[in-house]
Amino acid sequence: MAISVDSKQTLKVKTLIKCSQCDYTQERDFQVGDFVLKIVGNCPKDNAPLYIAGIYAESVTPKK
Repeated sequence: MAISVDSKQTLKVKTLIKCSQCDYTQERDFQVGDFVLKIVGNCPKDNAPLYIAGIYAESVTPKK
């Protein structure tokens, strides 16, 4: 999902996923229905629940 604040800057929305037990983290593009603390699966390391720890936007600079 990309959001345009003005004609000069484009933002890309990202979702940060973390394991509730270990230090495993994953970042992916935002998907409709994402919200903080939502359980989204199991950790590949220790099979503990994965949850959405944050949602943020980062600036995308156009290639020249």
